[in-house]
Amino acid sequence: MDHMIHQSQSLDEKGNIDPKTLRRLLSYIRPFRGTAILALILMAFSSLTTLAGPYIIKLAIDTAIAPGDPSRLNLLVALFLLSHLLNWATSFGQQYLMAVVGHNAIYGLRKQLFNHLQRMPFRFFDKQPVGKVMSRVTNDTEALTEMISSGISHIVGDTLLLVGIIIIMLGENWTLALLTFLTLPLLFFTATYFRNRVLYAYRNVREKIADVNTNLQESISGVRITQSFTREAENAHRFTRINRENYEANMHAISLFSIFLPFIEVISAIGTAIVLWYGGGQVIQALIPIGTLYLFLDYTARFYAPIRDLSQVYNSLQSAVAAAEKIFGILDTEPEKDKPDAYDLKRVDGHLVFDDVHFAYEEDQKVLDGVSFELQAGETLAVVGPTGAGKTTLVNLLCRFYNASSGQILLDGHNIADVTLQSLRSQTGLVLQDTFLFNGTVRDNILFGTPNATQEQVEQAARAVHAHQFIVALPQGYDTVVQERGSMLSAGQRQLIAFARALLRDPAILILDEATASVDTRTEAQIQDALETLLAGRTSIIIAHRLSTVEYADKIIVLEDGQIQQEGTHQELSCIPGLYRELLQKTQ
Repeated sequence: MDHMIHQSQSLDEKGNIDPKTLRRLLSYIRPFRGTAILALILMAFSSLTTLAGPYIIKLAIDTAIAPGDPSRLNLLVALFLLSHLLNWATSFGQQYLMAVVGHNAIYGLRKQLFNHLQRMPFRFFDKQPVGKVMSRVTNDTEALTEMISSGISHIVGDTLLLVGIIIIMLGENWTLALLTFLTLPLLFFTATYFRNRVLYAYRNVREKIADVNTNLQESISGVRITQSFTREAENAHRFTRINRENYEANMHAISLFSIFLPFIEVISAIGTAIVLWYGGGQVIQALIPIGTLYLFLDYTARFYAPIRDLSQVYNSLQSAVAAAEKIFGILDTEPEKDKPDAYDLKRVDGHLVFDDVHFAYEEDQKVLDGVSFELQAGETLAVVGPTGAGKTTLVNLLCRFYNASSGQILLDGHNIADVTLQSLRSQTGLVLQDTFLFNGTVRDNILFGTPNATQEQVEQAARAVHAHQFIVALPQGYDTVVQERGSMLSAGQRQLIAFARALLRDPAILILDEATASVDTRTEAQIQDALETLLAGRTSIIIAHRLSTVEYADKIIVLEDGQIQQEGTHQELSCIPGLYRELLQKTQ
């Protein structure tokens, strides 16, 4: 998986940017190319008006002030003010338009990334910390927004400004122009020297902020465990260490800029001094007018500014490409998808067959080893066994959260590997031990899998699992907002809402994975009362540690080390020596 995440290497060892990656990044601008072209036109006008200001002053000095022509001076002053007004208008326009382009482009990229993550296989999330995935969607896309919104403006605008300065300087006095360019080799060497160091510094910053997000997300999610084990101090020390590494990475990147930018200013001062020394001598000898010297002094300062800015923008571009590496790495990872010839599974009766099913999360770690059983439509199967036996994995394979390594799973005679994921999962109702409720109302959470259901159907499902009574007692009843993960509800109440959510979907197959482990005895009794009616005529799989919840199952299989050790009914298995009776005795 790691090689998939990092397969989009867009910078080589020398820090050169891969044009293919850059083109891919800029392709997100294509839908807004009309706006971008208009912004580029405004950039060109902005550069022209920037160049016009010093040249108008040069003309004023040489053709109005020196000869004493007040009317010409008035005209040139008016032109100078007009050029600045036009510069303000064009600068505002191009900055606003590029911001529109940048935010729209990254809006599309972030949406694409989110939709892609929704279709990623469980194996991806098994190996990717949530905090790092969040960093890809938030921090890294934000870096791209900044690059497109302002970076492109600087690249185009500064390049046009630089070319314009060179042309005008060569046209005015090629000797002074060449003297100005004497410092370019030193400038090029300095930029090249710092380029690679800044690249790796930015890569390190991206990694460290992702580590901070990962630790923060984990700490907040596990705050109850942290407090119950009084591990606040240890967690704080760990976060301090990770935060310190992020701080040091940022300070290292900043220090590189702190050295680089003043060095550019020194080179700029050297260039200005050369022009002042030589050009001043030319003015003293009356070889060039003083306006020309002013023009060169002004343009020399402006000449180094776009070079300095382009170096900064190049560093920002490297930072953006480093972020794009991570994003494209995810987008290039294969999502879950159906076979080319996959077909929709029609409503099934629920006849289920596991035929010599093998599975391993890693090649050398078998979780299921030759599991075979058959379940008739409408029957209830209980799967029991010690922790790590493979019970939840069995359910994951049935829902195709993972694909079996070998063997086949048949549903009404259809190999589930040959049908579309949507048609398969739409016929299963899954209730987990760790119930997840979304931030929204109780009604929203029950409707999550069946958004078009009526209020009457919602209440009917809630009544069936004995949830209606406590729901209507909430402050706003079904419109009560349950907050993130349903934190305002008890574990039992969350579980009952999850039952209602699954049952409203009217699945052909109902799966309860340790679904009563988090509820108290009274709530469990309420659920048991409902289960007899709810499971009637519906193929069901119950995974439980509490064997009292599986006594009425039509069939029980006992898993250990990924293999079926026993199979039968509760009455049969409780009467013979074996793992089931051992587990039963431990729960009594």
